[in-house]
Amino acid sequence: MPAPRFDFTINLGHVLTITGLVVTMAIGWANFDGRLRTVEKILDTATQTLVEQVRQGARIDAVVARVDRLERIVDVRQ
Repeated sequence: MPAPRFDFTINLGHVLTITGLVVTMAIGWANFDGRLRTVEKILDTATQTLVEQVRQGARIDAVVARVDRLERIVDVRQ
């Protein structure tokens, strides 16, 4: 039985296949990169929103404490 031989010729089908693969990979990478940037922007916005909500919560707690003190002062004076 003769040993199998590999044909080293390059034809148009090989070139088109490799070109299609490279173009598909480039388009996929660009699409992935665009989606990743969008997700990073959304994550940054969500982080900023969370930080602002925590700050507002601290301000609300301070206002509630002041109102409680004022109510106690008014109750004592009555």
